Amino acid sequence: MKLAQSNSELLELAKRMLNAFKHFECFIFEKRELEAVKKLLRETGLNRHLLLRRADPRYEHIYVLLPWRIEFEQECLASVKRLLAEGRVDQDYYKKNYKLLITQCIKHFEREKVKEVISILRDYINRVSGGF
Repeated sequence: MKLAQSNSELLELAKRMLNAFKHFECFIFEKRELEAVKKLLRETGLNRHLLLRRADPRYEHIYVLLPWRIEFEQECLASVKRLLAEGRVDQDYYKKNYKLLITQCIKHFEREKVKEVISILRDYINRVSGGF
């Protein structure tokens, strides 16, 4: 009986997480839910796609899940440098908009990662709830 209750709690948590990622591209939760969130991340495989951390170091009881972005930060740096090397942007534009170009690139990859997260959560919810 405890297992069924746990599954229904995880299902509700997955629905909340799905809604949060659809609207805000992150999921904020309290420390009391931390173990359930970790369990859901392991069951869905999202632990490879999301970064779990405190929302603010001053508040030990509030956590946030964000898209994992470390690998595409490096990719974006290389991509922006490649734009200049290939001559697709001139030196002045590159100097003026370097940070903006990197930020746009990272934001693009974050949105793609969020789409993956939403898809995985939908699949999990459909599988656990029997397709409803």
